[in-house]
Amino acid sequence: MIERNAMGKAADGHPVSARVRRQKATDQAIAAAAVEAALELGFDRVTVEMICSAAGVSRSTFFNYYSSRDAAIIGRTIAAPTPEQTDRAMSGHPGSPVDGLLDLVVPAVASFATGPELRTARARLLAGQPAALRQYSAGLILVQNNLTEAAEAWLTAHPESARLPGRPRVEATLAVTAVYAAMQAVTGGWSIPLREVPDPLAACHCVIESLRTLVGLREPAPPGPAEILKLPVPAEEVPATGLRERKRRDTESRLELAAVRFALERGFAGVTVDEICREAVVSRSTFFNYFPAREAAIVGRPLEILTGAAAAEVLAPHGNDLPTGVFALMAESLMRARVNPDVARLRTELALKEQAARDAGTATLVDAGEALMNVVRDWLIANPQHARLPGQPAAEAVLASNAAYAGVSVLRAGWLAVAGDPEASAATFAAAMDDLRTVLEDRAPDNTAESA
Repeated sequence: MIERNAMGKAADGHPVSARVRRQKATDQAIAAAAVEAALELGFDRVTVEMICSAAGVSRSTFFNYYSSRDAAIIGRTIAAPTPEQTDRAMSGHPGSPVDGLLDLVVPAVASFATGPELRTARARLLAGQPAALRQYSAGLILVQNNLTEAAEAWLTAHPESARLPGRPRVEATLAVTAVYAAMQAVTGGWSIPLREVPDPLAACHCVIESLRTLVGLREPAPPGPAEILKLPVPAEEVPATGLRERKRRDTESRLELAAVRFALERGFAGVTVDEICREAVVSRSTFFNYFPAREAAIVGRPLEILTGAAAAEVLAPHGNDLPTGVFALMAESLMRARVNPDVARLRTELALKEQAARDAGTATLVDAGEALMNVVRDWLIANPQHARLPGQPAAEAVLASNAAYAGVSVLRAGWLAVAGDPEASAATFAAAMDDLRTVLEDRAPDNTAESA
């Protein structure tokens, strides 16, 4: 459909037709009915039939507008780009995958039009219902995977433009994450639609300059080479205090071990709550007292970020290298959850074996993204001497958190690797930050050695 603005005009300024207005009204009615039903009944209980009845449309009409009930409730995502679209954007910026991806992605995201009431309702839904947030995070990861695959294919076909010769997947992953960081920063953490940002493409290019400053490619430069972060190694078993706590921890470990072992045997999607309960010898009600869904038993719950003085203690030693400080905060938050070491090891094994499990593990980190950025923002406000983007604590927190996420994304087992092997993860993260700086450099790539 033609994109239109709030004044009932198409993007080219011409009035839209009555047919287009009817399409827009139907689209909004379906989405509003879907979100209202999810808020009232719960995300998992909503059906397409319920949405159609509330919106006064048929099933066929529903699927003319939305591919699934999740899309109607949470919102559409951008389609995977075609090779032609990718080549057109990336070829315009040879040697700068980030700039090419900005040209590819920003116009597509900016084309979405959502009214303020619907945005507010969806924000309430995501804040109040973990199931909706999980699905939102899964959709975001799917889009990032699609863009990464498109960029990887282009870099493989154009090695002369690569900044990380021979590693197109790593380069694509880091570039896509940088693009998302820029969009999230210019929209104030998605608090406003990208289409409402004046000249969103230029704004995102400007934010990439801020990201370059943050990671040390611009003045002021960080003081000397960054050290490899020393992450705490989780204890083999921390004694629980009290009989009730020991029983709780024992039950939790039995459930997690059963869940991960079944996933390793038959695949992430093949595990059911009933068989986890039978293996762990607990009831379904007991299972749901511990975990909101089977995915949480397999890959872990959403990360609970440290706050206040505990967070400040972790961030302070890395005040001149905030992305590393954010990674340290993420890792320390995970370690304090005291995951059973056997469970952590098996989750890493599962993530290496199956992409779906790795993505689900990453989603537990994405779910915690807003809390993480808020903690980092508050720390920067309280410690402005550490700011590399003075007067912009919210934007700096967004960029630093996304830079840390980029480093985690290139770990072979993703986020699940951090609990399984903290020392190796920290070393890989430090190398990933060097790679991110290389990908962000705004000069022609030096591939002379490879050419020779």
